[in-house]
Amino acid sequence: MIQTEAYFNNIQSTLIGELKTAKRSIYVAVAWFTDTKLFEVLIEKLQENVAVSVVIVQDDINQKSWNDYDRIRQNGGQFFEISDSLMHNKFCIIDERVVITGSYNWTYKAATQNLENIIITYNDYD
Repeated sequence: MIQTEAYFNNIQSTLIGELKTAKRSIYVAVAWFTDTKLFEVLIEKLQENVAVSVVIVQDDINQKSWNDYDRIRQNGGQFFEISDSLMHNKFCIIDERVVITGSYNWTYKAATQNLENIIITYNDYD
């Protein structure tokens, strides 16, 4: 059964909970990724042999991040930076059955200051 839910509060903890359910794969494309809590969950999932791929924009915000993006590759994941245009996507696909999208970039500011949203859709394989 297809199920869709919208979230406007506690988005970081919701994302962490969804990421922790991953058994096979996590695909992430976000313009900015500076949230160390979300980053550490991805590293944990890599250590559990979950395939992780991350795409971000190459810019000053991400380069000043505390995240050591190379750790994704060092733990067997894939990491890509888009440099020739503004990649402004914000989505995550977990185990090819959960899709998360919305206004939320994976940043400390989004978690603590901004008014953001995500929509999570389960089991819509099309």
